[in-house]
Amino acid sequence: MKASILNLALSCVVATLGTACAKMNFAPVPVEDKASIVEPPPSKTISSTEVVAYGNKQVDFLLVLDDSNSMLPELKKLAARMSTFVNSLDASNIDWQMCITTTRGVSSGGTLVFGNPLTWANYVPAAGTPAYLLKKGTANLNTIFTSTIDTLTIGGANSGDERAIKATHDNFKNSSSHACYRAGAAISVIAISDEDERSVGGDPKNVKAKDADGAYQPFEAEDYPQTMVDRAKATFGDDVRFTFSSIIVKPDDKVCEGEQDVDLSPSHFGHTYAEASRLTDGGVGSICDADYSANLNTFKDKIVNSLSSLTLQCEAKPKSLKVKVGGLDVSGLKLDGKVLKFTYPLIEGTQIDLQYDCED
Repeated sequence: MKASILNLALSCVVATLGTACAKMNFAPVPVEDKASIVEPPPSKTISSTEVVAYGNKQVDFLLVLDDSNSMLPELKKLAARMSTFVNSLDASNIDWQMCITTTRGVSSGGTLVFGNPLTWANYVPAAGTPAYLLKKGTANLNTIFTSTIDTLTIGGANSGDERAIKATHDNFKNSSSHACYRAGAAISVIAISDEDERSVGGDPKNVKAKDADGAYQPFEAEDYPQTMVDRAKATFGDDVRFTFSSIIVKPDDKVCEGEQDVDLSPSHFGHTYAEASRLTDGGVGSICDADYSANLNTFKDKIVNSLSSLTLQCEAKPKSLKVKVGGLDVSGLKLDGKVLKFTYPLIEGTQIDLQYDCED
């Protein structure tokens, strides 16, 4: 093509010695229609730097106890075992505090109120600390736990309608009226019950022959695990580190169910509580275990693990993820949705550099 144009140009130069060149039009070489080319959308790449805050080893506990008739033997076990668990927390570097409530609604002004923190018995808190807030470093933990559970009213009005999910939801919702939670702390709920939410899990098919009249009660919005999770985020922020752990009759554990059904009030599988634990990466223990300390220590491990994660801005493409901790490349980390999980506790002040592409 270039040679032809050059020859034509030369011929024109020669022609100018005689006659003029005719005017020539050159059509451009056709190219593919640009409108027909579909460019792939650019990936959204996120680059960020996180510094682990100094509040990350704070853990605020809410202990939710089923105080219905059938629970007396289990609560006696708990009184003996819980102090061992808390003593182990005290020996760790976790800065903990704890509130306690029950699964029943308490009548107030003609309505039932759920989730209000109870006062700890035989507890003399430091000046400025409310009597419902047990804190790290408290002496005589065994006495406090035993005497507090001994003072609970077991059975009676409204106790047969167990609502640990609603109690947790309402405790979060009303957090401005109490001091159970600190800004930036991890929140760990431990619920203990030999039945399910609203006794039979909101399903009339789960009612047993020995159940009291009216054992079935339909779920309200606050009885669903997802509503509780949404409430936690609405109250404490989307990045709240929250686990709901449960000691229950595990779903389909018929041996445990049989042991619990010996009591006057029958037990029920804790399907709803197990689902709440699954949603929040909490632990599930068996209420039939002779020693709850093993369950509680598992929950402690879950709490530590909850301090070993970061919430990303989007679900990342795994192959695009690049992570540096303290300037060093780290690989083999676990992605769970938007949550990046480390295999060790994050240390305060550590810098974490992240780069990743969002999933389409």
